[in-house]
Amino acid sequence: MKVKSQIGIKNIVKRIIDDEVPALASELSYSLILSFFPFLIFLMTLIGYLSLDTELVLLQLSKILPDGAYKLVHDTVLEVLQGKNSKLLSLGFIFSMWTASTGFRGVIRGLNKAYDEKEKRSLVKVIIISILCTIGLTFIIVVTLLLLVFGELLGYFLIKKFSIPESFMSLWNIVRYAIILTSMIFVFALLYRYTPSKRLRWKEVIPGAIFATIGWIVVSIGFSFYVNNFANYSRLYGSIGAVIVLLTWLYLTSITIMIGGELNAALAFDRKVKRAQMS
Repeated sequence: MKVKSQIGIKNIVKRIIDDEVPALASELSYSLILSFFPFLIFLMTLIGYLSLDTELVLLQLSKILPDGAYKLVHDTVLEVLQGKNSKLLSLGFIFSMWTASTGFRGVIRGLNKAYDEKEKRSLVKVIIISILCTIGLTFIIVVTLLLLVFGELLGYFLIKKFSIPESFMSLWNIVRYAIILTSMIFVFALLYRYTPSKRLRWKEVIPGAIFATIGWIVVSIGFSFYVNNFANYSRLYGSIGAVIVLLTWLYLTSITIMIGGELNAALAFDRKVKRAQMS
């Protein structure tokens, strides 16, 4: 008896609807908006101890955030980044780790639903996994900012230190962006492998990780371009327009993460179908 393959646009869309991905993404984006500023305050305060230029660091965020949301983030964290308050660093770390981990617990429920799995782990283990995922996200953000801010300076340092031709800069720019993409794929792969209750292998989560990485970049740049050039949220929502833009961006980010997990689950079911057909 032949069984239809799980792969295809229609099947993916059906899975997204059946597993209530938009609703789970709303839950995740709500948790992320609660943790976004404490997390960002912690991150920016931490980076402040590295003596990075305030404007230079924040400028990197403007490449992915729409203008209104960027201005909101800029004004909120600027004073914190310059102050380097150690108490705020500690409080920001504790609060952001806890609130962000609640968002990742939403991801865990969503991915378990995608694989038709019931949660078999203890609540303590789930919380620990959620916090580790948050730390992983912190790591990738720090690495990304460091490579974006210091990448060019590091390239010129290598040229001067080892007497490398100036043409090396073109290769170095490719390498540093490749490192950023690889790091993002690795973190998403960790997320997809260890958050579901189902045991998965690395090769089973890479497709979704690649999709989430590319999808997040495309969605972020596309949404930023749309808001900056076509949509006027300030006219519609007034002073809270920037908050609406930020929340929408986090929602689109959540949707992308959840779809990456659904893609991995669809591929897993497809492999199961093919094995059944061969037996």
